Amino acid sequence: MEGIQAALFFERGERLMDKILYLPCFDFFNHPQRPQHLLWELSKLGFEVIYCNVTRSLPDFVRISPTFTLCGNVDALDLKKSYIMWLTHGPYADLLFNFNLRMVVSDFADATVDEFSQFAAYDEKKLEAADLVLAASQNIFNHLSCRHHNCHLIKNGVDFEHFNRSLSKGRIPQDLAKLMTKPIIGFWGVLAPWLDFPLIRTAADMRPNYNFVFLGAASAPVVNLPQGKNIFYLGPRNKEVLPDYARWFDTAIIPFEVKPVTLAADPLKAYEYLACGLPVVSTYLPQLEGMADVMLSRTPEEFISNLDRAVFSGKNPEAIESRIAFARRNSWGMRAAQVAKIIDDTLAFKIG
Repeated sequence: MEGIQAALFFERGERLMDKILYLPCFDFFNHPQRPQHLLWELSKLGFEVIYCNVTRSLPDFVRISPTFTLCGNVDALDLKKSYIMWLTHGPYADLLFNFNLRMVVSDFADATVDEFSQFAAYDEKKLEAADLVLAASQNIFNHLSCRHHNCHLIKNGVDFEHFNRSLSKGRIPQDLAKLMTKPIIGFWGVLAPWLDFPLIRTAADMRPNYNFVFLGAASAPVVNLPQGKNIFYLGPRNKEVLPDYARWFDTAIIPFEVKPVTLAADPLKAYEYLACGLPVVSTYLPQLEGMADVMLSRTPEEFISNLDRAVFSGKNPEAIESRIAFARRNSWGMRAAQVAKIIDDTLAFKIG
């Protein structure tokens, strides 16, 4: 346990644990997103987390650690108990009156623009209900901090130990082995409408000596996905095996369109790629500036040039160590330690 986390755990262990309640939204067993990561790490710091998960057939309560419980039936919750409500799904703001709440934490991971504009009205309710607001990116923080007195920038992080194991020896995944005749340009995540499909197609056309490999399910119409002799869609992969693929990537990419929804995001995959020791080539997303060895590209030509740079110099030991060091400093455990301190301060202010 990292020093600051250990200190917080033992400090919190001197008093009764606070119960954090998370109502159904993200399936705990699917590819972990920000809520799963932060809540799991907070449970290690002494918070008792009750994570409602109704997308699968579960008993009323399943304890998966001494301080983390899955709830398969919201009606089984004890409404007399006092909770800290962790709010990510805006519509739940209308249900808060049903609970005995010590405080409400509203966590904003995405901007309600473009594809998410239908949730904009609920953002207001999340803000009004919140005792504490967390913003996942500088863009979101700038938007919310002038509207709420207790808003904090808590960027995304990485399950460092998991992704860093890509640097140990391992076998080539069978579906990747046949593609190893060329440098591998890798991507994982949802194949969403905000991917820059023309850029991907252009890069693949201009660099037939590279293989472009995509791991993820398509949420964009399949007909829009770029096709080419050196473009390969291997389908979705569980988080557990992503390091096994990253081990054989030469570089990783974040080919997002530059638009409001992506300018407000803090891509999880950037931290994950870096924990794997990989160089990263991205379109120009200002929030990625300052990250170790993330090459930002304003034009298709610059994107392709950065691919060449990354492939040529990506295995440099000093560069690999710099990427890893950055990822280690930005683990989910470190993020949770920040949040725990802010929650403690907010509760103390409410009580005092």
